[in-house]
Amino acid sequence: MNAKIRYLSLLAVFIARPMQLLVYFLSGLVPRRKDVWVFGSWGGRRFADNSAAFFLFCQERVGQSVRLVWISHSRAIVANLRSNGHEAHWWWSPTGMARCLRAGFHLFDCFSKDTNFWLSRGATKVNLWSGVPLKTFERDIDNQGNRYYRLFHGSRVERFLYGMMMPWHVDRPDLIIATSEETKAITYPAFGVPADSVAVTGFPRNDALFLDPSVCGSDQRCPRAVREAVAAGKTTFMYLPTFRDSARPFLDIDWSRLDAQMKALDAMFFIKFHPVEATRYSFDYPNIVQLFQDTDVYDVLPHTTALISDYSSIIFDYMLLNRPIVYYTPDLDEFVSTSRALNFDPLEIAVGPVCANSEELFAALAGIVAGTAAEPRDEAQRKAVLARLHHHSDGSASERVLSAIQDRFFRAEPGGFTSSSSAR
Repeated sequence: MNAKIRYLSLLAVFIARPMQLLVYFLSGLVPRRKDVWVFGSWGGRRFADNSAAFFLFCQERVGQSVRLVWISHSRAIVANLRSNGHEAHWWWSPTGMARCLRAGFHLFDCFSKDTNFWLSRGATKVNLWSGVPLKTFERDIDNQGNRYYRLFHGSRVERFLYGMMMPWHVDRPDLIIATSEETKAITYPAFGVPADSVAVTGFPRNDALFLDPSVCGSDQRCPRAVREAVAAGKTTFMYLPTFRDSARPFLDIDWSRLDAQMKALDAMFFIKFHPVEATRYSFDYPNIVQLFQDTDVYDVLPHTTALISDYSSIIFDYMLLNRPIVYYTPDLDEFVSTSRALNFDPLEIAVGPVCANSEELFAALAGIVAGTAAEPRDEAQRKAVLARLHHHSDGSASERVLSAIQDRFFRAEPGGFTSSSSAR
């Protein structure tokens, strides 16, 4: 029954596409205002990541001269943002549609569907992206079974059909951000844009990593369990596995033993799965806590002792904190064969222990608490990898993104972001 419902849903979407594409074309005929910016994140279903960080930054810097609007598919997110004094609208509400149609800029961290793709033609599109590309993505995916490979490299029929279903993937942004020249060199061909369309600014979400972590005790954005662990002086481990294209289970940990180890180490082990991951931690141990999938980890990371991850770009961001990282990769061969190729060899860019099984993981966690996990090569390796992947390490990425927008799209306007008529 589920397969039948899914098939009928896809059929309905495909039938509706011609009308939606007509709406997209017509949206390009509406005059747009450069002093109206709409933001979105993760398909319109989250308030997180680079879009959220940059949205909040812009409130302080250009909020008096630019109308800043969050567009969401979630009415709960809209209500929450409004309660905090921000303008936010549901994507198909009359006001939400009006803002998307008039906005001169659509800013997002995945694709233009994060705001409202169907109402975005003619707007300047700024892709704040979602991570350092450890895995290949978009046009560089080489797994022939992957739908994105078929979208960009399949037969003419496949490219047409997938392009109809996912037109935001072939929609090239006007500006993309990256963290270094090396990641820029990976990003622009994957998106099929000129090299000068990518600005090396760093990621706005990482600015939070440079804030004083002592605020955790009063910062309600940080989950209560984390705040309590920090207040109790416990070692806090954060496990952030990435999404597997194969959707196969990957957790291979003796949770009972891990809980006992955490108790012995006076530590807490936190888990947060990728927002679209279906795998679940289904146990109830006092020293292991699963955080909600919509938790913004950048509110949490400054308050952690160490990170455990695998192929997620979070490993690169966490390097900015200069804290221990454990690479737990029990399914490396399967990941590469069933998901996507990697832009970097995990062993080449690792700045801490690489664990192929749970025994090695337990040993690495104990070594971190004992202070014996780091080796001299780890520090030299960290500095070398950090220099390759982060051109800036100063907490000012949002400022550079704003400057990039100013330089590229407002260069000829003496008033900069202030238009001749107020957005308010």
